[in-house]
Amino acid sequence: MEDLRVARLENFKLFQDISVVRNIIFYYRQYQAYLQVMSASRGDSEAKRNSYTTYGHRQYWWSPQNSPDDEADDPVPQEVSPLEQYRRVQRSITQVPRRIYILGPGNIGGFVAHSLASLPHPPPIQLLFYTQRQLTDWYEQGRSIKLRTHGLVDTKLGFGVERIGRPAATTESSSKDDPQPLPSNPYEEPIIFNLVVAVKAYSTVDALKRVAHRLRPVSSILFISNGMGIIEEVNKRVFPDPAKRPQYLLGVISHGVYTANPFDIIHAGAGTIAIAVIPQNIKEIKPTFESSALYLLRTLTRSPVLSAVGFPPTDLLQLQLEKLVVNAIINPLTAIYGCRNGDLLHQPAISRVMRLLLAEISLVIKSLPELQGVPNVNVRFDTRRLEAEVVGIATKTAPNKSSMLQDIKRGGKPTEIEYITGYIVRRGEEVGIQCIMNYMIMQMVLAKQRMRGKSRTNLLPVEENDTD
Repeated sequence: MEDLRVARLENFKLFQDISVVRNIIFYYRQYQAYLQVMSASRGDSEAKRNSYTTYGHRQYWWSPQNSPDDEADDPVPQEVSPLEQYRRVQRSITQVPRRIYILGPGNIGGFVAHSLASLPHPPPIQLLFYTQRQLTDWYEQGRSIKLRTHGLVDTKLGFGVERIGRPAATTESSSKDDPQPLPSNPYEEPIIFNLVVAVKAYSTVDALKRVAHRLRPVSSILFISNGMGIIEEVNKRVFPDPAKRPQYLLGVISHGVYTANPFDIIHAGAGTIAIAVIPQNIKEIKPTFESSALYLLRTLTRSPVLSAVGFPPTDLLQLQLEKLVVNAIINPLTAIYGCRNGDLLHQPAISRVMRLLLAEISLVIKSLPELQGVPNVNVRFDTRRLEAEVVGIATKTAPNKSSMLQDIKRGGKPTEIEYITGYIVRRGEEVGIQCIMNYMIMQMVLAKQRMRGKSRTNLLPVEENDTD
């Protein structure tokens, strides 16, 4: 019996030795393939010819290196297998710096930062503050971010923080309590490869100008905000040169989060984050993406709390438009009437206004050139379906106050109305549709916003010339 046990033990050790040898051979072959790829990327034509005629990382007698008659002719490259494509992508991702910068660590930005910090082996996270008040609140709250979910509190520490200055062009017009300009030598600051922008739509351009000198074409920016038309404005005012533009990603978030205190976030409703990598050239059949964009997408989708999912750009555009429709109805109407979301229901007068607005919005969306040829667009953005979706969201969030209403109540704080309803009006003009009702609603919200701001500063609301 003892001899049998010893024999089995020796067989097991022999099996282990064979497994070790197999692993060594496997990794040696992987290393040889890696050297061939690196040689090809450096323009070594001889290495290219060898790599095109290998199979299973072995050389055969018909390889070009043994046929001198064909050395002058470059072989036709064979199609790379999906496995090899995956390996190349993984190698490129591992070369991207892991640090993720978050610009605008408010409700959404703080939620994303906390979720990424909860990952096993989390990436380094750097919070970018652009006001002294944000930095003061950070230290007063113990340099931590709290996330409250169903009464449970989870506190995360270890975040890096950084104060970013104002752009040099706007330093003179900045407020006296926040006069910090950019450093004298901006190139001393580290390059930002992975950036998440979670500020209000109207603050996106100003916020990006503060860090534009630290972004490169190999960098990636993820925009998470309400409204649409932000990328077009960023291209026009921040990155006018297409050769110097970073890689863009767009995110549509459905999580319900708000803050009780600075950096004290309440996760009221679980949702998802739909993300798409926007190609630099939409006419390309097989667009290429920067490695930083793939790294950022992979890192975000690892978080079970974020529930991030990758989508093709066309699918994400439709998700954006669906959310835009809901915001274009609930936000301005609650801001004008000064009511909660549920108060819009069961009001015949408000229902008529809602249907008039939806009729214009539906017609504009179905006429957009980028959606022509997409299946089921007419059904998906039909007026009745959009009305049912708006009523469903208003019912689900009945006790809540919309963000636009909260902004107006805070002393006429700027709203995102020009990136929500204003986007519908602008796109309508491009396709020859006059959105009279939506234009009127946008002007009413802007008027209430300005009157509220004047009342807070003890100024009488006087008529102003429209210089827009």
